[in-house]
Amino acid sequence: MTTENNAANTKTPQGNAPKKSCKKKARFTLKAVVKNIFSGLIIGSSILVPSLNIGMTAIILGIYDSLNNAIGTIFKRFTYNFLYIMQLAIGGIAGILLFSNMVLNLVQKFEYPMTYLFMGAMLGSIPSVYRKGKIKHFNPLYLLWILAGGGFIYAVNLLPKSNLNLIPTSFQDYIMLFLCGTVIAVSLMLPGIRTLHILFAIGMYESVWLAIRNLDFLCLLPVLLGILAGTLLTAKILDSALRRFSKQTHLLIIGFVLASIINIFPGIPTNYLAIACTAGFIFGAGGIYLISK
Repeated sequence: MTTENNAANTKTPQGNAPKKSCKKKARFTLKAVVKNIFSGLIIGSSILVPSLNIGMTAIILGIYDSLNNAIGTIFKRFTYNFLYIMQLAIGGIAGILLFSNMVLNLVQKFEYPMTYLFMGAMLGSIPSVYRKGKIKHFNPLYLLWILAGGGFIYAVNLLPKSNLNLIPTSFQDYIMLFLCGTVIAVSLMLPGIRTLHILFAIGMYESVWLAIRNLDFLCLLPVLLGILAGTLLTAKILDSALRRFSKQTHLLIIGFVLASIINIFPGIPTNYLAIACTAGFIFGAGGIYLISK
């Protein structure tokens, strides 16, 4: 009896057993790393194309939500988010160095077919955005969100050019360069906004271009700091909106995409161009739709 009692007493009750943590560290598989680097490569390759920006290319690739989440919450899961951003950055730098000029030359040489290819890719990304918004039943009121997003992008791209050309000579001018950097960040992250047009609209194009051409680091530093701060802030706001107001934000993004298609529409092609443009549009729309399924 005593032996049985002692044996019973030595057993640890299941309720008092130490709980093992179910929380696993997020890791990257080789497939995920290759995919992220390839996505960065596409973003970098298209960086010089006037009709695309980082936000729009990320939507086409289906990584817009994850990109904003990684940047917006970088300090919460620093190692994972930093590695994810670095994988995109490695691909992006390679794309800029190896393919960006080639892609730009293709766009300049075959303007109509390439533009229709981009239009198709944008249109093909819409079903993926719709699904990510977890919109099960379409409500006619959702059209208001789409129209609001499209109207915003269309209006921003119609801003007139400013005659202001800032030559920094005072502390206030450097503050303006910092704010210019934040505006650049917003125009890069929000799909459909043309960064060059925004720089012209706020009268900062010449100042930024001269700073880059002359490698004026004193002027470039506040711009770069502004881009960094603006990217973190914009991504944080977008990530919060995508999580808390998923339906409305994804509907706005659909509006952004549709307005971008209208903005870059080059006209109706004729003759042999019509065949090339149709093929490019179908290839872009079908390819992105199938990849994102």
